[in-house]
Amino acid sequence: MADTTLTNAFISLNDIINNFIISYTGPGKLIPDSNRTEVVFHARRCLQEFAYETLKSQFHDEFLAATIESLTTYTQPVDNVAIISIKRAAASGAGAVPTILMKEVSGTDIVPGNNEYVVDYSAKIITFNNSLNNTEVLYTYLSNALTTDESAAIPKLAEEALYACMVYAILANRENTNPGVLQRLLIEKIDKLERSKSRLIFTNFSS
Repeated sequence: MADTTLTNAFISLNDIINNFIISYTGPGKLIPDSNRTEVVFHARRCLQEFAYETLKSQFHDEFLAATIESLTTYTQPVDNVAIISIKRAAASGAGAVPTILMKEVSGTDIVPGNNEYVVDYSAKIITFNNSLNNTEVLYTYLSNALTTDESAAIPKLAEEALYACMVYAILANRENTNPGVLQRLLIEKIDKLERSKSRLIFTNFSS
């Protein structure tokens, strides 16, 4: 996967890890004896735990279009949930920056125009006009977040739920954690997860 670009609605998994270390670990903090390796491990585990039913991540895939049988096609990534945007470069050739926003068109046997594309949702294939051959295209999409890539962009609506999960997971592996504290952290984790779910259901990141 290519680099992600964060919008105001997203935060990278790497930033979540760094923020967690600053806020929750170290002398006088809730978790005084943790290290980055442990935090990264549990951040990834929590992301995987929440991902399928709760979290969605934003990814970019930049590619040089190539013509196949007179039409330029692109196969969507396996983790693709929804298209956020597709942009093309104004000129052909590698290295040109995609700045022109393209739009989706639909219809039977339709051939898309220069700034259009057609999506076959069953086959997960996007078709462009063959004029895009050898043109840089930037494809931005929502992933189902089944990834451990620290560049993954996580909706900020899920940020607090991830922190709660990480706190609980780390302290649950400590023999000296007070059972009452652990129970409170578990309840907090479940509560924040449910709130994240309810808020994310009604959030349209592709608009």
